[in-house]
Amino acid sequence: MWYAVQTITGSEEETAKNIRKMVDAEIYEDCFLLKREAVWRIRGTCRVHVERLFPGYVFISTQHPKELYQQLKQVSSYTKILGREEEEFYPVSPEEEGFLKELLNGDEEYTVRLSPVEADGQGNITACGAPLKKYLDRVVKKRLRLRYVVIRVHLFGRDREVLMGLRLEGDQMNAKKQAEGV
Repeated sequence: MWYAVQTITGSEEETAKNIRKMVDAEIYEDCFLLKREAVWRIRGTCRVHVERLFPGYVFISTQHPKELYQQLKQVSSYTKILGREEEEFYPVSPEEEGFLKELLNGDEEYTVRLSPVEADGQGNITACGAPLKKYLDRVVKKRLRLRYVVIRVHLFGRDREVLMGLRLEGDQMNAKKQAEGV
């Protein structure tokens, strides 16, 4: 199961590194950040970069939550594990984990890739591929020129807006992907 660890925004990578260093590797499968591809348009060229999908969160996959919780108390850079009580924490719900895994579409780098999109002359999306395809009905904001949409979903106990990058038919993307702010 996945668990979400809340930390200070901007220190996610340091927190993940500290968890990997200080927590016994036998009690968790993976410690990771969820990222997304985004597009910057510079002089008519689309440049793909990678940024955090959920700033302030680190995710841990474990079958040993009690042991993990005890060891996480020793990691100075973590703020708190999402949960309702001080001495207990809860996993990301199966529905939420399923949603996040669908967005990731099996990506081994835990990155939500750009969704291929076709649009008509009025800016309406006429066709799209994964990962947006299944969530097109949840779009609350659309900026095709800036190559993103925002979908609204219920995650971590409240409604959240998730920004997803787009690739339009005919886009010339840069060959080198840049890791920014990850």
